[in-house]
Formats: sequence, structure tokens, C-alpha cells
Amino acid sequence: MRAKTRPIKKKKKSFLRIFFRHCLCLFVCGLVSFSVVLLYFANGLPDLKNLKTEIRFPGVTIQTYDGKILGTYGDLYEELVKLEDLPKYVPEAFIAIEDKRFFHHFGIDFIGFCRAIYQNYIARKVIQGGSTITQQLAKNILIAEGIITHYDKTIKRKIKELLLAFWLEYRFSKADIMMLYINRVYFGAGTYGIDAASRKYFNKSSTKLSIFEAAILAGLLKAPTKYNPGNHPNYAYERALVVLKMMEEQGYIKDAKEIEKKQAKSAFANSPQQDQNCMYFCDYAYEQAKKILGEIEDDIVIITTLDDKKQTAAEASVDFYVKTEGDNYKFSEASFICLNRDGAILAMVGGTKYSATQFNRAVQANRLPGSAFKIFVYGAAIEYGFQLEDKISDEPISISNWRPKNYKWKSRGEISLLDGFTHSVNTVSIRLAQFIGLERVSKFAKKLGIFDVSIHDMSVAIGTTPVTLKDITSAYTSFMDGIPIWPYCITEIQTKSGDILFQKNKEKILPIIDEEALISCKALLRNVVKNGTGRAVNVNAHIYGKTGTNGNTDAWFVGFYDPPDDKNSGFSMGVWIGNDINRQKMIETSTGGRIPARIAKMFFLKLLSNDESVAEKTFLKEVDTGIASKKPGLGALLGM
Repeated sequence: MRAKTRPIKKKKKSFLRIFFRHCLCLFVCGLVSFSVVLLYFANGLPDLKNLKTEIRFPGVTIQTYDGKILGTYGDLYEELVKLEDLPKYVPEAFIAIEDKRFFHHFGIDFIGFCRAIYQNYIARKVIQGGSTITQQLAKNILIAEGIITHYDKTIKRKIKELLLAFWLEYRFSKADIMMLYINRVYFGAGTYGIDAASRKYFNKSSTKLSIFEAAILAGLLKAPTKYNPGNHPNYAYERALVVLKMMEEQGYIKDAKEIEKKQAKSAFANSPQQDQNCMYFCDYAYEQAKKILGEIEDDIVIITTLDDKKQTAAEASVDFYVKTEGDNYKFSEASFICLNRDGAILAMVGGTKYSATQFNRAVQANRLPGSAFKIFVYGAAIEYGFQLEDKISDEPISISNWRPKNYKWKSRGEISLLDGFTHSVNTVSIRLAQFIGLERVSKFAKKLGIFDVSIHDMSVAIGTTPVTLKDITSAYTSFMDGIPIWPYCITEIQTKSGDILFQKNKEKILPIIDEEALISCKALLRNVVKNGTGRAVNVNAHIYGKTGTNGNTDAWFVGFYDPPDDKNSGFSMGVWIGNDINRQKMIETSTGGRIPARIAKMFFLKLLSNDESVAEKTFLKEVDTGIASKKPGLGALLGM
């Protein structure tokens, strides 16, 4: 009998052995999958050895002849700034507010990321970001290389950003990463890099930044438009205080309040107001540069004719009367221009608020000049042979169905040309135009730069030819020396390296107005200011000009200052007030001799008086005496 065989028992496998085997398989699969994903997303990452400098629009800087920056266009970059050349508190300000664990992570701050998620969850909104400085640099590089866009919010974009951040940390030192970051980050208003931002916002090199200025720049990265120190100084100030507090907590500075007390005022004193009315001038200069150069392909610097003192006086004068009398006289807009005697634009105000509309009323708005046009009628008549003493009827006149009236003038029968112009008598101007013919009027106006004067409509004799403030002021400038004037605003255009692309050449121009006729025309313009409708402007014996009124739609004063013993100090100016929509009328007494003349007066006083506040004092005195009043009916002495 055969012995029974026992079945062989299988040895049980160890649980730990099975567990580790599965873990190994999962790890290998995960590693392979991660490698595939890594290779997929790494495809197309930029070569860090050959990064593009930037993808941008050419940077245009507009400045005065003495180097003050007025405005910028395009994307602004400066030369690379080395970290060791900056005050140590400059990078510290960025680290304090943007990435306080910068020196303790490897590109991604998991602690900061988790903290941001928790804080955002508690607040039920996004109040903290989790991106490190390295991640922000990676994002900027990807955008500059054209791999992603500013508006790309996909997971693929985030993965590429993280991969590049890891690679940056592996490839560069922390100091190198900070240097790359601070030279590439966007500071708003088309400005990239610490040095470009420092020059734009504080008009100085980044190597000379104060602690408070560094805090302002570090603070505006969160929202470059909102915290722009030029446009929103209050927001920028509060944000800078947050940066200083963070710097103090992290040990970079000792006393934030002491720094605020000592440096805040000077920081904002150096910060230009980007929303100034001079931006109308900057836009105009930028457009003129494009006409000169054609397509702008490289970074350029435009050196302009703007005179800072005259620009400030023009803005202050316009702003003062818009605020104090705009509601009373029912006007909402005003424009102003000032020219040197050779046509250089020294000041320009294109409207009351640039941020509301960029339409430049000084150069783009065609309005009816009213009696300001009459100098061309009288000038043509004087060239024809009339003398200032010659008499002409001021009686009412009728042409077909047209019966023009005189404003507050009682007919005397016959008056001299000088009196007719001084008191802006419409019927005298019309009779002169009838006698010499509109062809002569048109020819005289055209050689001074006023074109499209009708030779078939007698109403042009009292100002129904549309003109811009720039053109009519330019024409009046010609009466200073008798030569034609072509306004210009650019003296030179350079590359950023200093190569000259354009330079204004001054040419000798022959007079276009006969010397005797010129003397007579100046006598007319002087008598208006001395005895006539422009007498509100008579603050100096060498001021000439003429008022103009188009019903209750437009009101003007155009004139010039021309001291005989100092030709270099002479200049012309023009001011217009009204509303953009013609059907929105001003009050009936809104004549050129009222608010436009008052604006001109304040402008002249600010420039010709040693006391900077004399213009405001004069206005307040006139209010007390009833010469100028918030009740227009009491201002009888203002003239037409």
C-alpha cells in the first residue's frame, strides 16, 4: 500500500513585500508620467542663455529743453542696473512686500502659498498672492519671449511658469534672480525696470532713490495704475506706508514713521503729476514727431519748446477762472496757447481735464473768432491805403435780409478807424470790407496763416471764418515783427544714445507786412487793451490784443507782450472759453472782455509781476469793488 502524499503548502507572501513592490511600481509609473509631462511642458521654454531683451513698442520720452520729463509713450526701458549699484534698501523693499521668504525657498514658497490660500478663504476674496519673485520673473520672461500672454490663465501657463522658476533657481544665484527681476518687472505707464520707473516717477537715477521712494515703487507693483504716484498720490502714499511697515517688521529698517516724516514730502515733490494739462502738449509733440520721422522704430527723446514757467501760469490761470466763474457764465471748457515770437509753442492747455477727454481744443477745435478776426479786415484796409484817423460810418447797415447789430454801441454817425476797432463796432468793419473787397481781406488773412476765408459772405468781416486757437494766435504773433509764423514744438529729436535724428533750423524770413502798416496795426491792438474792449488786460504798457465774441457760444482774447527794449522776452498768447456742444450756450454777457480777458490778465501778472500771488490778490480785490463779480451783471467795467 502506497503511502499518502501530503499536499505542498505554498508560502504566504509578505504583506510588506507586496506593499513596497506596488509602491515601487507606482513610483516608476509616476516618474515616467512626470517625465513625459515635464518634457511636454518644457518644450518651448526659453533658452536662458539667449533671452530676448523685450517685446514692446518703442519708448518715446518728451522733455523740456532743460531736461524735465513731460510725458512718455510706448514701453520704457533703461540700461541694466547692477544690484550692487543700488542702495541695499531698494531690493529689500521689494523682498519685504513681494516675497519675504525669498532667500529660503527654491522658486516656490509652499508655506507662503498655503498661507495665501488660507487668508483668501477667510476673507472670501483674493487678498494675498502666492507667487514668489522667482515665479514673477519667470512669468515676465515667458511674456517677453512671446510664449504666453498677459491674459493667459491656463494650467499649462502655470506649469510652464513653475518649471521655469525651478530652472531659474538652479541656474542663477538669488542675487542674479533679484537683479533680473528688478530690471524687467512692469511699473505701469509703459515703464519696465527699476531705473526707467525711477526716472519716470521721480526724475532721477535708481541709484539715488530714497527709502520712501523705493517703498512707493515696490508698492505699486500690486496695481500699477491704482498706485501710480503721479495719478493717485494718496493711494501711492498709503501703499508705501504698508511697505515701510513690512520692512520694519522684517528688520530692514528701524523706524518707519521717522522715514515717513523725513522723506515722504520730498518723494512726492519729485513725483510728476501725469494727469496734468501739459499732456495735451505732449500728445501734440508726439504726433508732430511721427510726422517728422515717419514710423518710430527705436527709442527716442523729443526735446520740446515748452517753457515750464509759462505752462504753469497758463494752467493756473485757466483752472482758477473755470472753477470760480464756470458755473456763473455757463462755460465748461477753455483752451490756451502761448507762442514765442518765432512760433515756438511755450505753453498749451487743450481743455479743463485731460483724463476726461484728450481732444485738444487749442489745436483741433475750429470755432468762430468773432471780433478777433477784425484785425485782418483793418490790416487789409490799411495796406489798401486807409489811415487810422479816417472816418467811416457806424450807422446800422442792411445787406439783403442781413441786418448786423453793434454790441452796446450807440451810433455817432462817423467815427475813426481807431475808434471803430477799439470799441469793436461791427458796422465799421463791414463797411471797410465792402469798400476794399473781401478778396483783399482773404489775401491778407491767408498770408498770416488763416485760410478758407470766404470772398462771397460779408459776415466774415465780423468773424464767421472757423479757426483754431493755434492758428489765430500764430497770426497775431506775426504782428510783433511783421513776419509769417509757423508754430512748432520740437527743437530736436535724439536716440537714447544721443544721436541726432532731427534738429530745428532757424531761417531768416522776410517781412510780409509793410512797416507802416505794421505800426498802424500794432497801434490798433494796443488801443484795444488801453482804452477798449480788452482793457481788463492792461497791466503793462507793452501788451497788445483783441477780444472776440461769437454770440454766447465762443469768447476769445488773443494778444501779445512786446517790450521794445527786450525783443527776446516777447511772446503771444490766446485763450478761448465755451462748451464743446454749441447748443449749450453761455450767458449773454459772456464776451471776450470778461473771462478770456481775465484769464489773460492773470497769466500776464504771473509772468510779469515779482509777486507770484498778485494775480489772485488782484482778482479778489476786483470782486470786492464790483469790477469782477460772481453776479455778471455787476461787472460793467469788464468791457465787451
